[in-house]
Amino acid sequence: MTRGQRRLRATLALTGTIIGAGIFGVPAMVGAWGVPVATLGFIILTLVVLAVHLFLAEAVSSYQPDVRLPGFAGRWVGSWGRWTVGIAQPLAVFGSSLAYVILGGEFLAILGAMAGITMPLLVWQVLFWAAGAGVILAGFSWMMRVEAFLTWGLVGLLLLMTGVAFFRVDPAWVFTFPQTGTFLPYGVILFSLFGFTTIPELELMVRGNREDLRRAVIRGTVGSAVLTYLFGIAVWLASSGTVGAGPAALLAVFPPIFSVIIPLFGLLAVITSYMTMGYDLGSLFRLDYRISAFLAWLVALGVPLALLFLTNRNFLSTIGLVGAVFDAVIAVVCVLIGRAALRHRRPWAPRWSAIWWWREVASVAVVGFLIVGGATWLLV
Repeated sequence: MTRGQRRLRATLALTGTIIGAGIFGVPAMVGAWGVPVATLGFIILTLVVLAVHLFLAEAVSSYQPDVRLPGFAGRWVGSWGRWTVGIAQPLAVFGSSLAYVILGGEFLAILGAMAGITMPLLVWQVLFWAAGAGVILAGFSWMMRVEAFLTWGLVGLLLLMTGVAFFRVDPAWVFTFPQTGTFLPYGVILFSLFGFTTIPELELMVRGNREDLRRAVIRGTVGSAVLTYLFGIAVWLASSGTVGAGPAALLAVFPPIFSVIIPLFGLLAVITSYMTMGYDLGSLFRLDYRISAFLAWLVALGVPLALLFLTNRNFLSTIGLVGAVFDAVIAVVCVLIGRAALRHRRPWAPRWSAIWWWREVASVAVVGFLIVGGATWLLV
């Protein structure tokens, strides 16, 4: 495999991780904020997420043992960072995986009904969980080949749906604002943009090349954010402000011919993220917690299944909490470990230089933004 192919595979892996369950809540969140505010929010949050991903990529490139986020945090900021990430990341992935299973099962149920197969929704959700777990357990190399193939299909269907939706938009809704303010979109949009859990895997794909990792992170993050934004805006405008969250809401926006395309797109979007995040969590338990492979996979894959039976299965509230709180906590540590790695690699960077501004000013600004945003989401 050539260097360019490795970089492309890394970009696709990050894209497949980012574009997941969160994208199906974005149209409703555009409606909650209105197009002008949602556009500004997307720009700001994309820049924040890109900064977090780049800081983490710096830490990963500067320290390359076979560990995951807790190991990097322990290396760069000490035991408090290791334990913070070690607690927050499993909680975030458990919540994310639950959202993927909830939504993936709904899409499977729609496809099954079209084929004349009728079963309770919970059964479809368990089947989705089992299929994703099987691919994860098959191993990293095989999983990445499947994930790259699925991501190409995902991007193609996303572009097709976005293009069709734009031809059906109602321009009168572009400059409308909601009657009541809400901060819910903050968490949902953050969830739909973060993909830091897979960055240690990207470093393996590009074989430790710092520049290739940086390019893959920028292209994957920005490209996914643009696609997610365009999809959210187009679908909300095409619905004349009536779209809600979930597969049924999307089916009402598009022509009947899309009754198969939409659940297929949804299934691709959810399963690519589910596979990469589930694999990363199992690797975290094995490599950073040093527990047996059997127990690592049992916990990583078994807890989301248990939560499926123990919760009310509301995917919007789940991803909002994960994005605004758990992902934000991890992101703060990612920025701090990236800052520490930069100080180690470039200790004598001149004051007021570009690297100094990035390391000392941008890092503080991003951390402050995430802390204030998370606290506001919880309070409001």
